Amino acid sequence: MPAQDVEALRRRLYAIAADRSGDLAEGALLIAAEDDPALDTAPYLEFVASVARAVARGAPPDRSPLAWRDAMAEEIFGRQGFRGDAEDYYDPRNSYLNQVIDRRRGIPITLSIVYIAVGARLGLPVAGVNAPGHFLVRHGDDIVDPFHAGRIVARDGLLEQLRQMGANDPEADLRRLLSFAPTPRAVLSRVLGNLKANYLKRGEMERALSVVDRLVSLNPGNPAELRDRGVIYQHLECPRAAAADLERYLELVPDDPDADVIRNAIAKLNATADRLH
Repeated sequence: MPAQDVEALRRRLYAIAADRSGDLAEGALLIAAEDDPALDTAPYLEFVASVARAVARGAPPDRSPLAWRDAMAEEIFGRQGFRGDAEDYYDPRNSYLNQVIDRRRGIPITLSIVYIAVGARLGLPVAGVNAPGHFLVRHGDDIVDPFHAGRIVARDGLLEQLRQMGANDPEADLRRLLSFAPTPRAVLSRVLGNLKANYLKRGEMERALSVVDRLVSLNPGNPAELRDRGVIYQHLECPRAAAADLERYLELVPDDPDADVIRNAIAKLNATADRLH
Protein backbone atom coordinates (compact mmCIF):
# COMPACT_ATOMS: atom_id res chain seq x y z
CA MET A 1 0.00 0.00 0.00
CA PRO A 2 1.47 3.42 -0.92
CA ALA A 3 2.56 5.50 2.05
CA GLN A 4 0.07 8.24 1.23
CA ASP A 5 -2.77 5.73 1.43
CA VAL A 6 -1.68 4.68 4.93
CA GLU A 7 -1.50 8.33 5.94
CA ALA A 8 -5.01 8.93 4.59
CA LEU A 9 -6.37 5.93 6.49
CA ARG A 10 -4.78 7.17 9.69
CA ARG A 11 -6.04 10.72 9.27
CA ARG A 12 -9.57 9.40 8.87
CA LEU A 13 -9.16 7.04 11.83
CA TYR A 14 -7.93 9.86 14.07
CA ALA A 15 -10.80 12.11 12.95
CA ILE A 16 -13.35 9.46 13.88
CA ALA A 17 -11.63 8.87 17.21
CA ALA A 18 -11.80 12.59 18.02
CA ASP A 19 -15.52 12.83 17.25
CA ARG A 20 -17.82 11.96 20.16
CA SER A 21 -20.34 10.66 17.60
CA GLY A 22 -17.73 8.99 15.41
CA ASP A 23 -18.80 5.80 13.63
CA LEU A 24 -17.13 2.91 15.47
CA ALA A 25 -17.75 0.51 12.59
CA GLU A 26 -15.91 2.75 10.12
CA GLY A 27 -13.10 3.33 12.61
CA ALA A 28 -12.64 -0.39 13.24
CA LEU A 29 -12.66 -1.10 9.51
CA LEU A 30 -9.98 1.55 8.97
CA ILE A 31 -7.82 -0.30 11.49
CA ALA A 32 -8.28 -3.46 9.44
CA ALA A 33 -7.72 -1.69 6.11
CA GLU A 34 -4.19 -0.61 7.02
CA ASP A 35 -3.23 -4.25 7.55
CA ASP A 36 -5.16 -5.52 4.51
CA PRO A 37 -4.47 -3.28 1.48
CA ALA A 38 -7.10 -5.11 -0.60
CA LEU A 39 -9.91 -4.43 1.88
CA ASP A 40 -12.89 -2.49 0.57
CA THR A 41 -14.68 -1.13 3.63
CA ALA A 42 -17.86 -0.05 1.79
CA PRO A 43 -19.54 -3.50 1.63
CA TYR A 44 -19.01 -3.99 5.36
CA LEU A 45 -20.52 -0.62 6.21
CA GLU A 46 -23.44 -1.53 3.97
CA PHE A 47 -23.74 -4.84 5.83
CA VAL A 48 -24.07 -2.97 9.15
CA ALA A 49 -26.73 -0.73 7.58
CA SER A 50 -28.58 -3.78 6.22
CA VAL A 51 -28.63 -5.38 9.68
CA ALA A 52 -30.10 -2.16 11.06
CA ARG A 53 -32.81 -2.23 8.39
CA ALA A 54 -33.58 -5.86 9.25
CA VAL A 55 -33.87 -4.97 12.95
CA ALA A 56 -36.30 -2.19 12.10
CA ARG A 57 -38.42 -4.57 10.04
CA GLY A 58 -38.43 -7.14 12.83
CA ALA A 59 -39.33 -4.79 15.68
CA PRO A 60 -42.95 -5.18 16.89
CA PRO A 61 -45.36 -2.32 16.20
CA ASP A 62 -45.23 -1.03 19.79
CA ARG A 63 -41.49 -0.22 19.38
CA SER A 64 -40.97 -0.30 23.15
CA PRO A 65 -37.40 -0.35 24.53
CA LEU A 66 -37.78 -4.07 25.26
CA ALA A 67 -39.09 -4.72 21.75
CA TRP A 68 -36.08 -2.96 20.20
CA ARG A 69 -33.66 -4.87 22.40
CA ASP A 70 -35.26 -8.19 21.52
CA ALA A 71 -35.27 -7.31 17.81
CA MET A 72 -31.55 -6.45 18.01
CA ALA A 73 -30.76 -9.75 19.71
CA GLU A 74 -32.86 -11.78 17.29
CA GLU A 75 -31.21 -10.28 14.21
CA ILE A 76 -27.59 -9.97 15.37
CA PHE A 77 -27.24 -13.13 17.43
CA GLY A 78 -30.11 -15.15 16.03
CA ARG A 79 -30.37 -14.77 12.25
CA GLN A 80 -26.85 -13.39 11.71
CA GLY A 81 -25.26 -15.77 14.21
CA PHE A 82 -22.64 -13.51 15.81
CA ARG A 83 -20.89 -15.25 18.71
CA GLY A 84 -17.82 -14.95 20.89
CA ASP A 85 -14.79 -16.91 19.71
CA ALA A 86 -14.08 -18.88 22.87
CA GLU A 87 -12.03 -21.48 20.98
CA ASP A 88 -9.35 -19.09 19.67
CA TYR A 89 -9.93 -15.90 21.62
CA TYR A 90 -6.50 -14.38 20.84
CA ASP A 91 -6.66 -14.93 17.09
CA PRO A 92 -5.91 -11.48 15.55
CA ARG A 93 -8.83 -11.98 13.17
CA ASN A 94 -11.12 -11.37 16.14
CA SER A 95 -9.87 -7.77 16.27
CA TYR A 96 -10.43 -7.00 12.57
CA LEU A 97 -14.07 -6.02 12.05
CA ASN A 98 -14.23 -7.24 8.45
CA GLN A 99 -13.15 -10.71 9.54
CA VAL A 100 -15.50 -10.63 12.51
CA ILE A 101 -18.34 -9.93 10.09
CA ASP A 102 -17.16 -12.59 7.63
CA ARG A 103 -16.72 -15.26 10.32
CA ARG A 104 -19.51 -14.10 12.66
CA ARG A 105 -17.00 -14.58 15.48
CA GLY A 106 -15.14 -12.06 17.59
CA ILE A 107 -14.11 -10.84 21.01
CA PRO A 108 -16.16 -8.62 23.32
CA ILE A 109 -14.92 -5.29 21.95
CA THR A 110 -15.49 -6.06 18.25
CA LEU A 111 -18.85 -7.75 18.82
CA SER A 112 -19.87 -4.74 20.90
CA ILE A 113 -18.87 -2.47 18.01
CA VAL A 114 -21.25 -4.41 15.74
CA TYR A 115 -24.07 -4.01 18.27
CA ILE A 116 -23.37 -0.31 18.92
CA ALA A 117 -22.99 0.51 15.22
CA VAL A 118 -26.31 -1.17 14.36
CA GLY A 119 -28.07 0.55 17.27
CA ALA A 120 -26.60 3.93 16.36
CA ARG A 121 -28.02 3.66 12.85
CA LEU A 122 -31.43 3.15 14.39
CA GLY A 123 -31.07 5.98 16.89
CA LEU A 124 -31.26 3.56 19.82
CA PRO A 125 -29.80 4.35 23.27
CA VAL A 126 -26.74 2.07 23.02
CA ALA A 127 -23.24 2.71 24.34
CA GLY A 128 -20.16 0.79 25.42
CA VAL A 129 -19.41 -0.21 29.01
CA ASN A 130 -15.78 -0.62 30.12
CA ALA A 131 -16.80 -3.33 32.54
CA PRO A 132 -14.41 -5.47 34.58
CA GLY A 133 -13.75 -8.74 32.82
CA HIS A 134 -14.72 -7.73 29.33
CA PHE A 135 -16.42 -5.03 27.28
CA LEU A 136 -20.21 -4.83 27.40
CA VAL A 137 -22.99 -2.68 25.94
CA ARG A 138 -25.60 -0.60 27.73
CA HIS A 139 -28.91 -0.71 25.85
CA GLY A 140 -31.28 1.63 27.61
CA ASP A 141 -31.53 0.35 31.15
CA ASP A 142 -30.14 -3.09 30.30
CA ILE A 143 -26.56 -4.34 30.12
CA VAL A 144 -25.97 -6.64 27.15
CA ASP A 145 -23.09 -9.08 26.66
CA PRO A 146 -22.48 -9.48 22.89
CA PHE A 147 -19.78 -12.09 23.48
CA HIS A 148 -22.42 -14.40 24.96
CA ALA A 149 -25.11 -13.96 22.30
CA GLY A 150 -26.60 -10.84 23.85
CA ARG A 151 -27.41 -12.21 27.27
CA ILE A 152 -28.52 -9.67 29.87
CA VAL A 153 -25.96 -9.03 32.60
CA ALA A 154 -27.24 -8.46 36.12
CA ARG A 155 -25.99 -5.33 37.86
CA ASP A 156 -25.41 -7.34 41.01
CA GLY A 157 -22.95 -9.47 39.08
CA LEU A 158 -21.00 -6.40 37.99
CA LEU A 159 -21.02 -5.08 41.54
CA GLU A 160 -19.58 -8.34 42.78
CA GLN A 161 -16.84 -8.20 40.16
CA LEU A 162 -15.95 -4.68 41.27
CA ARG A 163 -15.82 -5.83 44.89
CA GLN A 164 -13.53 -8.70 44.00
CA MET A 165 -11.25 -6.25 42.21
CA GLY A 166 -10.93 -4.26 45.44
CA ALA A 167 -13.08 -1.24 44.52
CA ASN A 168 -13.48 1.11 47.46
CA ASP A 169 -17.00 2.08 46.44
CA PRO A 170 -18.42 -0.49 43.98
CA GLU A 171 -21.79 1.28 43.74
CA ALA A 172 -20.15 4.57 42.72
CA ASP A 173 -17.82 2.79 40.29
CA LEU A 174 -20.76 1.04 38.64
CA ARG A 175 -22.64 4.32 38.31
CA ARG A 176 -19.62 5.83 36.57
CA LEU A 177 -19.29 2.84 34.25
CA LEU A 178 -22.91 3.13 33.18
CA SER A 179 -23.11 6.93 33.10
CA PHE A 180 -19.97 7.73 31.13
CA ALA A 181 -19.67 5.77 27.92
CA PRO A 182 -16.15 5.27 26.55
CA THR A 183 -15.34 7.63 23.71
CA PRO A 184 -14.64 6.44 20.17
CA ARG A 185 -10.96 7.12 20.91
CA ALA A 186 -11.07 4.79 23.92
CA VAL A 187 -12.95 2.04 22.07
CA LEU A 188 -10.71 2.11 18.99
CA SER A 189 -7.62 2.26 21.20
CA ARG A 190 -8.85 -0.87 22.94
CA VAL A 191 -9.15 -2.64 19.58
CA LEU A 192 -5.59 -1.62 18.75
CA GLY A 193 -4.40 -2.59 22.23
CA ASN A 194 -5.70 -6.11 21.73
CA LEU A 195 -3.94 -6.33 18.37
CA LYS A 196 -0.69 -5.08 19.88
CA ALA A 197 -0.83 -7.72 22.61
CA ASN A 198 -1.64 -10.46 20.09
CA TYR A 199 1.19 -9.57 17.73
CA LEU A 200 3.72 -9.18 20.54
CA LYS A 201 2.71 -12.59 21.86
CA ARG A 202 3.29 -14.05 18.40
CA GLY A 203 6.61 -12.24 17.97
CA GLU A 204 5.33 -10.35 14.90
CA MET A 205 7.21 -7.15 15.67
CA GLU A 206 6.64 -5.29 12.39
CA ARG A 207 2.89 -5.74 12.71
CA ALA A 208 3.06 -4.73 16.37
CA LEU A 209 4.96 -1.58 15.37
CA SER A 210 2.25 -0.58 12.89
CA VAL A 211 -0.33 -0.96 15.64
CA VAL A 212 1.58 0.91 18.33
CA ASP A 213 2.33 3.77 15.91
CA ARG A 214 -1.41 4.39 15.75
CA LEU A 215 -1.75 4.08 19.53
CA VAL A 216 0.95 6.72 20.05
CA SER A 217 -0.91 9.12 17.75
CA LEU A 218 -4.30 8.34 19.27
CA ASN A 219 -3.07 8.70 22.84
CA PRO A 220 -0.28 11.30 22.98
CA GLY A 221 -0.90 11.65 26.72
CA ASN A 222 -0.11 7.98 27.39
CA PRO A 223 3.67 7.59 27.78
CA ALA A 224 3.37 3.80 28.05
CA GLU A 225 2.71 3.62 24.31
CA LEU A 226 5.96 5.51 23.63
CA ARG A 227 7.82 3.09 25.89
CA ASP A 228 6.31 0.10 24.14
CA ARG A 229 7.16 1.49 20.71
CA GLY A 230 10.72 2.08 21.85
CA VAL A 231 11.02 -1.54 22.97
CA ILE A 232 9.61 -2.75 19.65
CA TYR A 233 12.09 -0.57 17.74
CA GLN A 234 14.81 -2.11 19.89
CA HIS A 235 13.72 -5.62 18.85
CA LEU A 236 13.66 -4.50 15.21
CA GLU A 237 17.24 -3.21 15.55
CA CYS A 238 16.34 0.43 14.97
CA PRO A 239 18.51 1.94 17.73
CA ARG A 240 18.02 5.64 16.99
CA ALA A 241 14.23 5.37 16.89
CA ALA A 242 14.24 3.18 20.01
CA ALA A 243 16.46 5.60 21.94
CA ALA A 244 14.35 8.60 20.89
CA ASP A 245 11.12 7.01 22.15
CA LEU A 246 12.66 5.81 25.42
CA GLU A 247 14.27 9.21 26.07
CA ARG A 248 10.94 10.93 25.52
CA TYR A 249 9.28 8.38 27.81
CA LEU A 250 11.71 9.19 30.64
CA GLU A 251 11.09 12.91 30.14
CA LEU A 252 7.39 12.24 30.73
CA VAL A 253 7.83 9.62 33.48
CA PRO A 254 11.09 10.47 35.24
CA ASP A 255 10.14 8.55 38.39
CA ASP A 256 9.57 5.22 36.62
CA PRO A 257 10.88 2.50 38.98
CA ASP A 258 12.89 1.08 36.06
CA ALA A 259 14.34 4.45 35.04
CA ASP A 260 17.96 3.34 35.58
CA VAL A 261 17.42 0.22 33.49
CA ILE A 262 15.90 2.32 30.71
CA ARG A 263 18.80 4.82 30.85
CA ASN A 264 21.28 1.97 30.48
CA ALA A 265 19.31 0.66 27.51
CA ILE A 266 19.33 4.14 25.93
CA ALA A 267 23.10 4.41 26.36
CA LYS A 268 23.63 1.07 24.63
CA LEU A 269 21.23 2.02 21.84
CA ASN A 270 23.02 5.32 21.22
CA ALA A 271 26.37 3.54 21.18
CA THR A 272 25.04 1.04 18.66
CA ALA A 273 23.62 3.81 16.50
CA ASP A 274 26.98 5.62 16.51
CA ARG A 275 28.75 2.46 15.35
CA LEU A 276 26.27 2.00 12.53
CA HIS A 277 26.98 5.47 11.22
